[in-house]
Amino acid sequence: MRLRRTGRVPSDARVRHYDELDEATQAAVAELADRPRTAPKSGDLEDGDVVKFTEYYRIRAR
Repeated sequence: MRLRRTGRVPSDARVRHYDELDEATQAAVAELADRPRTAPKSGDLEDGDVVKFTEYYRIRAR
């Protein structure tokens, strides 16, 4: 999965807050935020989800 900062949240997106995620997913989000890296897909997040962390990040899972 990858994270992309987004300025707008689509009305149909599922928004997850960082503190709602399990510890492993929180660690992955913190590692990937603002970095061009990938991590294994998380069971907590799906493609198109938006995570509210320091900014809003859209999840890309492929």
